Amino acid sequence: MRKAVSPVIATLLLILIAVAAAVLVYVWVTGYASSVTSSGTPELQERIKIDTVDVAPDGGSITIYVRNIGSTTIEGDDLTEMMAYIIDVTSGQIQGATSTGWTVQTGNEDTDFEPGEVFKITICDLNLQEGRTYIAKVVTPSGVEAALSFSYEA
Repeated sequence: MRKAVSPVIATLLLILIAVAAAVLVYVWVTGYASSVTSSGTPELQERIKIDTVDVAPDGGSITIYVRNIGSTTIEGDDLTEMMAYIIDVTSGQIQGATSTGWTVQTGNEDTDFEPGEVFKITICDLNLQEGRTYIAKVVTPSGVEAALSFSYEA
């Protein structure tokens, strides 16, 4: 007559195998998840936001105030390559483009755009029409963009 493993020992062995498998799966999943989140791409860390748009009373120029809400510094060389557009919502036409100058509004003499800082882009030679809606759009050299809709009222 052959002796078999007792039901109690068999149950304990099955529980031990299941717990070991669960621990291995947990370690693998947490290691994978942490590697995915820690290897974020730099372009996702560069973020900008248009705080406000200031239109001259005659509609001939506009100043766009842009804030760096990302976690990285935008270098001064990249700032001079940043593009701004004013788009007429009704027609889809670009009313103005290209920055005519920028300055950091925080009093920082450095030309770098640190996280949390605000700078302005001024676009001149516009002919905005009263009562129309426009979109101010700013694009960094790496392709990060921000847009804000506004209506021009004289």
